[in-house]
Amino acid sequence: MAAVKGFWQHTNGTIYAVKSDSFGNIIGGAGPLNPDNLYKHDEFEYRPAIDDRLEEAFAPYKLHRINPQIVNN
Repeated sequence: MAAVKGFWQHTNGTIYAVKSDSFGNIIGGAGPLNPDNLYKHDEFEYRPAIDDRLEEAFAPYKLHRINPQIVNN
C-alpha cells in the first residue's frame, strides 16, 4: 500500500508534512515547518511522535492541504 505525503496548514498558520496511508490514517509527520523553506516530501523524516497532535487538529478541521512553492535543495 503506497503512502500519501502532503503539506498541511493549521488554522494558526503552522505547516506540517504529513504521511498517511491510502485510507487517510496518519503514519507520521514532520513539523511545524518554516513556510519559507519547504522542500521535497521525501526529504523529511516522518515521525509517529506527532501523530496525536496531528489527529487532534484533523478532527475539528483545523488542518487543510496546501500546495506551496517547493525550494529545490
